[in-house]
Amino acid sequence: MRRLSEGSLSELAPSARRPGYDWRRLPVGMAHIGVGAFHRCHQAEFTDDMLEARFGPWGVVGINLRAPRLADLLAGQDHLYTRTLREGERAETRLIGSIRRSLDVDDAASAEAAIAELASPTLKAVTITVTEKGYGLVPATGALDRENPLIRQDLAGGAPPRTLLGLLALALERRRALNAPLTLISCDNVPSNGALLRSAMLAFAGARSAPLARWIEVNVAFPSTMVDRIVPATTPADIERIASEIGAVDEAAVVGEPFRQWVIEDRFAGDRPPWDLAGAQFVRDAKPYETIKMRALNGAQSTLSHLGALVGHEFSFEAASDPLLLALTRRMLERETASTLPLVEGMAVRPYIDSSLARIQNTAIRHRCHQIGTDGSQKIRQRILDPLRERLAKGESASLLTLAASGWIAYVLAGAARFGRRWAPSDPWADTVIALGERSGEDFEGLAKSALGISAIFGTDLASPQLSQAIGEHLCGLLAGDPRAYLAGIAARERTEV
Repeated sequence: MRRLSEGSLSELAPSARRPGYDWRRLPVGMAHIGVGAFHRCHQAEFTDDMLEARFGPWGVVGINLRAPRLADLLAGQDHLYTRTLREGERAETRLIGSIRRSLDVDDAASAEAAIAELASPTLKAVTITVTEKGYGLVPATGALDRENPLIRQDLAGGAPPRTLLGLLALALERRRALNAPLTLISCDNVPSNGALLRSAMLAFAGARSAPLARWIEVNVAFPSTMVDRIVPATTPADIERIASEIGAVDEAAVVGEPFRQWVIEDRFAGDRPPWDLAGAQFVRDAKPYETIKMRALNGAQSTLSHLGALVGHEFSFEAASDPLLLALTRRMLERETASTLPLVEGMAVRPYIDSSLARIQNTAIRHRCHQIGTDGSQKIRQRILDPLRERLAKGESASLLTLAASGWIAYVLAGAARFGRRWAPSDPWADTVIALGERSGEDFEGLAKSALGISAIFGTDLASPQLSQAIGEHLCGLLAGDPRAYLAGIAARERTEV
């Protein structure tokens, strides 16, 4: 079977819908940094729909600073790939044509090519999905992490740039010489992502060049966004199945759920891509939308995946279908998280919680618990800790949010030898947390206090004796005994409370 490309289009099954515009003559007017599965299933699809509604100069050049390599993934397919949406037994596949060029930044020559693309005056906007840790920020505060070795390297002028901020600083310096404004659009699950990117960019640029920082303040826009679609990592089984359905091998195939949402602050430095033609929402302030999504949907995903892994589930849909875990998570969202959520038209809290849990239960979306658990230290603040601290500040109960926070700590500690080394957690703070566990002995309250003392994750306001005691009890129950029995006991107690 041939690989998907322009040359193999005539052999594709009719069920694979082609782009409804002439992608071959699409001019590039945007870039995207971080062309992973989420971008290919979300922003690239919105752009395709936008181009079908109104053709214009909004083709995308993709740029990656780390794996996957776009030369291997997209260039060999003439930058065509398929997006398949699955729900239960239903599936719908289409070809996406909005990405027209791609670059991997891995040496001086490729870095120069990427900087030239980003500096081109014909480029009006750059979207970004590099995951939470790709911004080089301190998780608890959102400040630039000057201790990050890659940030230090790029601040010192290392070549090629290894970080998002390093690459953008070099490109923006060239745009300053051309007086070419730009809009940088973060699409990652980072709180107030545009404002945080702006703050980090100004801090980084200021350390390199005060004139550059002043120019950025005036000429670069950083709208915040909220993006939503569940997109698991593509598996070999997905590629094989899609190949059998369309008649060609697509190494860049992505699979996601039908639901999608994109909320973008209407704050641009120049021409604005008309994504609203594809259903995106341009709003004055994206923060209320972001807060609901991060605390309800993403909070549920993290809670279910951490606890799910601890009781033996492989996939998040299995955890969300487990009556015990579902009941605990639903009660957390309805009794605790919900009171911290803003009122937003079209996103009523109770229906949104119902919808979020139903989406996670989609059996066709095989999102591994460990994939959601990756880099949890970068996610826990916005998903769990912020609603927890809001409840505590008001003197309100936060027992299940406390359990969810404990679930992340226990998930990481399960990688310690003394707790069976059940897996190797992928997290920049894993070694630190595991080291605490290895030397804590049987003092689980002391272990909890030490973990809460990691201010880069938990800040300085959560290390109270009461919280340490509660989390210590949860860590003991989740790691030293039968975690399912322990959680069943919590659920039984919760049922007796009004």
